[in-house]
Amino acid sequence: MASKGPRTVVMSRVPDEIYAILKDRRRHEGAATSLSQFVSDILALYVGRPDLAVELTESGQTK
Repeated sequence: MASKGPRTVVMSRVPDEIYAILKDRRRHEGAATSLSQFVSDILALYVGRPDLAVELTESGQTK
């Protein structure tokens, strides 16, 4: 896999219910990699940088 570029580790404790939703949505979207990548893509889209999303598109679908 090609480099994803410079990245910074961000750690967050989320409620169990949110974690379960994220896991389910990642599986539903067919995202093939980690939950971490899925959350990174969600954040990229949220801040208006779809060019930095690796697996998700602006519509929330897998690339």
